[in-house]
This record gives sequence, C-alpha cells and structure tokens, in this order.
Amino acid sequence: MSQSRDLIRHLENNSLQLLESATAEVRASGLPSLQAISDDDLKVALYTALLKIIDTLRESASVPAEGNPDVRALFLDQNKSMMEIIDGQSAYTTGHTAAVVRHAVQIASRLGLSDAEIDDIEYAAWIHNIGLINQSQKLAMLPRALSQDELKQARNHTVVGADMVRPIEFLAHLVPIIRYHHHRFDGGNAPGELRGERLPLGARIIALADAYQAMLEPRAYRPAFNRDQALLEIDKGAGEQFDPKLVPLAHELS
Repeated sequence: MSQSRDLIRHLENNSLQLLESATAEVRASGLPSLQAISDDDLKVALYTALLKIIDTLRESASVPAEGNPDVRALFLDQNKSMMEIIDGQSAYTTGHTAAVVRHAVQIASRLGLSDAEIDDIEYAAWIHNIGLINQSQKLAMLPRALSQDELKQARNHTVVGADMVRPIEFLAHLVPIIRYHHHRFDGGNAPGELRGERLPLGARIIALADAYQAMLEPRAYRPAFNRDQALLEIDKGAGEQFDPKLVPLAHELS
C-alpha cells in the first residue's frame, strides 16, 4: 500500500518532467507517422493518459489488492477518456466512437463469433480512431467535402493509430484491424494492398459500423442522413466499399 502511495506521489511531483521525457522518447522512436503529430497534441494525449494512471493508482491504493491489475482494461479505460477528448473536438463527432462500438459489437454478435473475438472487436472499435490525435481531426471540421489529397491525409490516422498500438504487446494482434478499418472491400482506395476477405474481419466490421454512424451524424458540409438514407448508401456500397456479407446486418442495427 505504501509503495502505491509513494508511486502516486512520485508521478504527481514529477509529471511535467515525465511528460517531457515521454514526448522526447516518442519522437526518438523514428516512426514516420508519429512525427506528423504536433508536440501540443502529443503532450495532451500523454498527459491525459498519465492523469488517468494516477487516478487509477489512487483508487487501487484505497482498497485491498486483489491480484494483478488488468492492464488491458486499464489501457482501455485511459483511451476511452482520450477518445472522448478527440471526439469532443468537434460538435459533429461527439459520441461517435461509443456509437461505433455499439454497432460493431451488434454486428460481431450476429455473426456468431466467440466471446474472445467479440471482445477484441469491441476493444479495437474503441481505439480505432486513436490516430486522430494528429492533424486529420482538424480536416474533419472543414465546412466542405474534402479534396482527394485532404481525404488521403485524413485517412493517415489509420497508419498513425497502428504505429501507436504496435509496441503494446497485449494489443499487437489488433494492429491490422486499426490499420485497415478504412480500406474499401474492393481495394479501390488502396491499390496493391489487402482487399476482400483478406482484410481482417474486425476491420470490415468497423468500416461498416463507422460509415453508418458517420452518415447519421451531421457534418459542416451536409445535414445528417436519416436511418433509411444511410442504409440505402450502405446497400449501394455492398461489394465495393463494404463486405457484401456484412451489409444485411446493418439493417439490424438499432
């Protein structure tokens, strides 16, 4: 118990130094996609995670220990808070991630997947947009449709997110889902890369859930679609943007 309190005190007293050190280490990692993130955005993300760790340690220090902490659950809890911040940067995307998670879990459940597979897809859905910590989130706020170059830049968040998650051992198996969740089923937006059923099933599910939810939300350049309009667009994209085997399940989403 005293060790936990000492650790909390150390983190609180040295948070700024730790933040500077962590930022420098991320920069030194050399991953090209992470270099695109501004220092301010990176520090906000790291500091949010640090504060959440301190809060969690403080809570655990006040109750009897019951085995090892669930690191996977702790990381997810931290990143839920981060995603709320990312989603909240725009009135158009507030609550977006939580809604995508609900849709993805509904689809995965109807496919008869195992509990472990559904848990992985749920986890990946929570963090699929973690790469939006970079400049691509600002593009989503433009009061018009994006140009092809801007669209490519915005979709770079899949690469950033994959690079952020890859070094975390217990999440490494989710990297392909995060990396490919914006890939079209027909490969039209990424020639030469994975397409069709070679794309991870989790990526195909999140692609459908993400697009469906995005259409239900207003944007600066268009009003929100109603459910029938969104489903019509989903149907049009069967076999092209979306896995045709998954499209009928969109009609069962609540």
